[in-house]
Amino acid sequence: MRCYYVLVHGKLEWKVALANDDASQPRGFYSHRYVLAANEGKAAQIACKRVRLHLKSNQGWLSGDKTSLELEAIEVSAASFLKLLKPDNRGCTFYRQE
Repeated sequence: MRCYYVLVHGKLEWKVALANDDASQPRGFYSHRYVLAANEGKAAQIACKRVRLHLKSNQGWLSGDKTSLELEAIEVSAASFLKLLKPDNRGCTFYRQE
């Protein structure tokens, strides 16, 4: 088992339009996770699963049929085991246009 740094890209496809023009509907986001896994492929799967679960539990617009979410690990690299001692960075950097 190794510690891996995984940068996850999420792409959002909205199925409903917001009534308020001032509200934003992000097109996607970036987030990262440090995970313990047997290989890079498993690390990517674990990180994407954690990001999806976090967003579903904390973002109301990801529940139901409002949007679809596609996740992809765009960077996976070995990291120090010390990174696992830090609390998860559960933040996301959202963007509005591709």
